[in-house]
Amino acid sequence: MTTRGILRTGVTTAMAAVLAFGTAGLVPSAHAQDYGPDTCRQGFVWRDARPGDHVCVTPQTRDQAAFDNSQVPVRTLANGFCVQGFVWREAWVGDTVCVTPQTRTQTRADNGQADDRRLAVRIWAADTNGQLEFGGDHFNVGGRVLVQIVLNSTGTVQWSQTVTAVRNAGFAGGSFGLFTGHPFGCASKNATAKAIDLTSGRVTASIPVGYCFNF
Repeated sequence: MTTRGILRTGVTTAMAAVLAFGTAGLVPSAHAQDYGPDTCRQGFVWRDARPGDHVCVTPQTRDQAAFDNSQVPVRTLANGFCVQGFVWREAWVGDTVCVTPQTRTQTRADNGQADDRRLAVRIWAADTNGQLEFGGDHFNVGGRVLVQIVLNSTGTVQWSQTVTAVRNAGFAGGSFGLFTGHPFGCASKNATAKAIDLTSGRVTASIPVGYCFNF
């Protein structure tokens, strides 16, 4: 099975050991500052080339954008075009800040990676041969992710497991596939599942799942 297939169905190449003693010790590190769906993955910050510019870039690129903005008076001709050796940045439609050609190329590359660099963590469930599987993406690459099933009637964690989010083609940021070992076809959606990025403390939206009890 390809990596892409593994993630689509949630199957891993080997089942990780179920935590025997709950989740003790698996608490998130100091929470990253949270800006909603536009939070950046670790190592990236908002570009802030204008108010509301939430494209995630390296800190060096953000500093470059601020410097380029400060150079508008000396790089711009009276007709709005750039002095020789500079071009419009084009970070968005109408962005006429004059920068080097290399910076414009970098800006286009950053725009193209905007979704990949956001920490918009998500989780999904799938049925693979009657077994409950989980997949997720937009996590910190190389970071640990805690996946939990919480019973609706009691609010207790019925199952939990950790997995490492890694680079996989076709998925944004760090992604994972996780085989639970539990049946998929339960009588009702009596529980929810969520995933926690342990690097940032970011938590996915909860999704409904069925948790079958063994008698």
